[in-house]
Amino acid sequence: MGGSINRRTLLQLGGTAVALSALPAFAQERRLRAMWWGGQDRLNRTVTAIEGFMAAEPGVVVETETVGSTADYFVSLATKIAGGNPPDLMQLGYSQIAEYALRGVLEPLDDYIGKELDISDWPASSVDALRVDGKLYGVNLGNNTTALFYDKDAFAAIGASDIALDTSWSEWFDLAEQVTKANDSKYFGMSDASGSALVFENFVRQKGFQSYGDREVGAPAEAAAEWFEMWAEARARGAIPPADIAALDAETISENLLIQGYAATNFGHSNQIVALQGATPKKLGMAMYPQGAGDIIGQFMRPAQHFSIFSGSQFKSDAVKLASFLVMNPVGVKSLGLERGVPASPSMQAILAPELDDLNRSSLDFVAAVTPVATPIPPPPPRGATEVETMFRDLSQQVSFGQIDAEQAGQTYVQEGNAILARA
Repeated sequence: MGGSINRRTLLQLGGTAVALSALPAFAQERRLRAMWWGGQDRLNRTVTAIEGFMAAEPGVVVETETVGSTADYFVSLATKIAGGNPPDLMQLGYSQIAEYALRGVLEPLDDYIGKELDISDWPASSVDALRVDGKLYGVNLGNNTTALFYDKDAFAAIGASDIALDTSWSEWFDLAEQVTKANDSKYFGMSDASGSALVFENFVRQKGFQSYGDREVGAPAEAAAEWFEMWAEARARGAIPPADIAALDAETISENLLIQGYAATNFGHSNQIVALQGATPKKLGMAMYPQGAGDIIGQFMRPAQHFSIFSGSQFKSDAVKLASFLVMNPVGVKSLGLERGVPASPSMQAILAPELDDLNRSSLDFVAAVTPVATPIPPPPPRGATEVETMFRDLSQQVSFGQIDAEQAGQTYVQEGNAILARA
């Protein structure tokens, strides 16, 4: 899905003679391509913000491309990079920035600060989180934290009308099992997150580990085996769906198990509440990811997504201006809202706050409630992390379908993960 709004399109609609007469002016246009992943709400908001930018920069035309699922997006982006034709402005997540920066795909942004890029009132944490080897490679589109979304009515029906933010793993699985039983095993209490590297990261942080070391996975085989076994037990007791239903989870806003009507929870990020609530009539609540696997809080704040600039772009300055417009111009900030997280800029937060409805305010309040207990953000994942996460998801499916056991999966995760990172 993509497109652009520009003078060339209007001229083509107006006829060949008009187009030819306008060629000298048209030749001055600087054409950028921007690409991101996400649902319809993100598309609408981003296009509106970009239209505002083009109105302010009449010599720039921005062509847009968006992909619904994260997995499909990175396949498409990798293909474009390999073909030497990546977008000028590309959306990335925190887990990708180091890999892309170290491959030379991204433009360092330090020299643009104070000129094309205005981040003068940002806290250092919102800037430094997107540095790799000391250089800035991304413009933070908003901060968020992980969130477990749940069907409030389904849990209220079993007497859990107000679930605490820091509810433990065991408590969540007990509640989920009750929801499943109350719905005759046709609507499961919790979605299966056994293949989610994001949720696994929170789990191992509770035990004092990180997902990655320098060139190796950060969790031992025993912790990974415990993870896979925990989900296998939840599956056996009916707290989560069987493997065939879990396999239907596309992990997108429109095709996760909560929205599809198979499960009463969805693991995601706090900024997704608006899009998720817009996709279902169910009243959604928010909690932190389950805690209690160890003595440490696994939750942390991170840049939700960011825009990075292609190092080979012909229009780097304009691309940086666009990124800055989205996060530091009231038109851009109001258009994006909180869909990609809470703005890093205090001045932009103040401008945006009066615009928020109750649903968006709940996202802002959730981030505010989690911030005091959040632990420090881990370093960006190393090169090869995306491949490790794909392998991790494959292992989870092998366990869920009974092809290997949890201990085998834990050992394979460490062995293959280390091999992937060593050659990356």
